[in-house]
Amino acid sequence: ICGIAETGRLSVVDVDAEANLKIEAERRSSEGAMADETARTAQMKTMGANYLLTAHVANMDAVRKTLDNGSVYYDGIISFTVKVTNIADGSIKVSKQFDYSGLNAKTGDSREAAITATLGYIKTSMQKFVNDHFKLESTIVTIEQSDKKKGALTVYVNCGSAVGIQKGQLFDVKVEKDVAGKKILTNIGTLKADEVQSEDMTLCKVTKGGKEILEANQEGRKLIVISGKQAGGLWKTMGTVLK
Repeated sequence: ICGIAETGRLSVVDVDAEANLKIEAERRSSEGAMADETARTAQMKTMGANYLLTAHVANMDAVRKTLDNGSVYYDGIISFTVKVTNIADGSIKVSKQFDYSGLNAKTGDSREAAITATLGYIKTSMQKFVNDHFKLESTIVTIEQSDKKKGALTVYVNCGSAVGIQKGQLFDVKVEKDVAGKKILTNIGTLKADEVQSEDMTLCKVTKGGKEILEANQEGRKLIVISGKQAGGLWKTMGTVLK
């Protein structure tokens, strides 16, 4: 959860610590009702939640290993599944399994130390999980610098610290294209965040497609930027995720 929250992309609320949900759970329990997910998500919807995030831990342990010299160490093992459910219609947005063992885990001089060390990998994985599945869509609002040969050099995009943008964040630049009467997004370049100047403004360097970006801007076309090196889906709203 810390890894997800630190991206700044999502507002995370723990249902076990949320007073309204706790009261609702106690009410249903006192009435002898089962705390089913349908009733739970209905309460979350009234609170303005967009997604329900649940995790099932299948294994959290460590394996004892002995070296040739007789010294002992432990290999961490952690396995869990994360599922994100759309509160609005109950559909599954994503379900992904994570496994950490062997070279994909860390060691320690005790079982607890190995597990704790391996947990560090999970934080990084969760940040990647957010970037992969909760992509941020924004637009280029102005071209700051350009060159006759290279095209656009630096641009401003209308997103910033409010949605967790940090220096080094990559964006794909896309424009709409009409194909057989359907609108599709075509990738024409890449940006790299250079300076986050406010909650909703970031100066970016153009690392690819400077000529194409400048040409599209001069034609008055909307330049859409999507977070991630290989941005796929569109994510148009900031959401609240509840664990």
